[in-house]
Amino acid sequence: MTNNNNLARNISLLRKERKLTQDQLAEYLGVTKASVSKWETGQSYPDFPLLPQIATYFGVTVDQLIGYEPQLSKERIRTECAALRSAFATKDFDSTLAACHRLVHDYYSCYPLLAQMASLYVNHLDKAPTDEARAQLIAEALELCSRVREHSTIPADIKMVNALEASLLLMQGKATDAVTLLENTITPEVGDTIILASAYSMIGQPGKAQAVHQSTLLQSLAVCVNTLAIMGMESVADPQRLAIIHQRTRALMDAFDFDHVYLNSAACHLQFAQAFAQADQTDQAFACLNDYVRACRALEFPLRLHGDAFFDHLDEWAETLTSGDAAPRSDQAVKESLVTSVKDNPLLATLADDPRFACVLANLEDLLR
Repeated sequence: MTNNNNLARNISLLRKERKLTQDQLAEYLGVTKASVSKWETGQSYPDFPLLPQIATYFGVTVDQLIGYEPQLSKERIRTECAALRSAFATKDFDSTLAACHRLVHDYYSCYPLLAQMASLYVNHLDKAPTDEARAQLIAEALELCSRVREHSTIPADIKMVNALEASLLLMQGKATDAVTLLENTITPEVGDTIILASAYSMIGQPGKAQAVHQSTLLQSLAVCVNTLAIMGMESVADPQRLAIIHQRTRALMDAFDFDHVYLNSAACHLQFAQAFAQADQTDQAFACLNDYVRACRALEFPLRLHGDAFFDHLDEWAETLTSGDAAPRSDQAVKESLVTSVKDNPLLATLADDPRFACVLANLEDLLR
């Protein structure tokens, strides 16, 4: 980040690298040796008009001289976001949010970072201690989404912030606004990933071809499974249709061992448990809760995007993502949410008095230990 300590250190390092004395630098700039000495020790700093002259003398940009990087690398973004995820889980909300604000302030034109920060805010709304703080976090996430959409040239980031903003609009009950935002962004699948994979194969890069194929397949399957789970929730009034949707979803998930390769697999089981509970299908609801527990136990901590013997080239795809292979929340936050998503779930309230519910909670709480 930009600070005066960087400037002091850089002036000293650049001068010594070029084997210059403080007198020589002072003579070129028309200042005293004492001034240069104070700059290098941080006791005082050059006047603003001198910064371009100092940068020119050393053959660097002003940004490099003061230690400012307007664009962060993927690796730096991953590191910063990982630290903030951990802070949201282990430190107080206000100090963590202040750290977020400093990062956003210093890199307000680094749009890949802003997209990840919007995602960070959305995934930690439950950490806000008050309704007012939660509303503030939503407002800041919406502002970041808007800025990325208006200024970024990276399609993946724009697509992500559109989805984030639409989800926030739904939380606020603004379904019409969500429709307006997304309805013209859905485009037909034209098979570009298949073409890209074929091109990789033709130039002798089969590993990259497989990475494209497998990442496309995994994402497509995830969309299918999540869509089916939502369809299940919308079929509560038709138990027969709900059962068919669940049966086909389970078959698809089992075919690709989704509980082990898809980090959000448990949430799909939970949605079906909610649907069956609302449909007064108690036994089916508990069967889905048992599936949920099994999927939670299948999670490998520390949580990372990973494949298996079939999806064996996902690491190459993860390296292309700004977020890398990291989960959107810290391990501790995920473990806690696995329990609270059942324990405090109003859609499962009708099951709470059943002894099987206490058993489900006990199995989930084992994860916290």
